[in-house]
Amino acid sequence: MDLSQTPLQLAVIAVGGKQKTLARLVGLTPQAISNLKKRGGNLPKTKITEFRKATGLPLVVLYPEIAE
Repeated sequence: MDLSQTPLQLAVIAVGGKQKTLARLVGLTPQAISNLKKRGGNLPKTKITEFRKATGLPLVVLYPEIAE
């Protein structure tokens, strides 16, 4: 796993490489995922459970600022 990638990039890869798929799995619109990408790729803290469940990735990967 390349930790030089943003949490969003890692989440997209984990669900098969499609932002649209990730959006559907976490209950966001594809536009919201696109906006997250434009803003640096950090994931919203209000969706921690959804991102962890959808991707199977550990907290330290998805939310490194929390897990430190």
